[in-house]
Amino acid sequence: MFRPPPWFRALLLAGLVVAIVAAALNREALQGEGLAGFVAAHPGAMPAVFVVLHVAASVAFVPRGLLAIAAGTLFGAWWGGALAVAGSMAGAMAGFWLARLVGGEQVSVAGLPGVGPFLARAERGGWRVVLVARLVPVLPHSLVNYACGLSRLGAGHFFLGSLLGMLPQTVAFVQLGAAGAQAASGGHFLPSLLWGAALLVGAALAPRLVARLRRR
Repeated sequence: MFRPPPWFRALLLAGLVVAIVAAALNREALQGEGLAGFVAAHPGAMPAVFVVLHVAASVAFVPRGLLAIAAGTLFGAWWGGALAVAGSMAGAMAGFWLARLVGGEQVSVAGLPGVGPFLARAERGGWRVVLVARLVPVLPHSLVNYACGLSRLGAGHFFLGSLLGMLPQTVAFVQLGAAGAQAASGGHFLPSLLWGAALLVGAALAPRLVARLRRR
């Protein structure tokens, strides 16, 4: 596992403190009206703003389903899906590397309450365990990111398992958000609604299929 030197961790913590202080001093600009004004003045920046907010929300334990619904509502099914997946993965990797860089080897994974057994299985099973954890969100999205960062799980395994596991539900919620926007505007919302429902059902059944394949 990559173990950064102490000076790098101290520098990262200092950067986080500076970012928090800067956000507190400029909280009015970061509120809804300030962001709305920025987006209105720079409409081309809206996708980038959404991804950045998605990363911040992932780090702050905001459910990714709400963000995926917002992506579908704001950007539609296709662009919303791409931005929601990009934001989800960026947020997941941000939490993963933040925990790994700050915590390093100083935390005993086995002693973590609630997540210790899961992380022990993840270290043995790699991306497959992360995939199942994403499909069955027993643990909060952000908690999985931080916990995996503290484990010896490889970053590649975490990325692959997270991508495959989050993709069905993320696209499903985007479709539902797009369906809501289409219904509000008087458009044809039924296809998006059906796709969203089908993907949610598929995501719910996927863990059983994975379990059967593992037994074989």
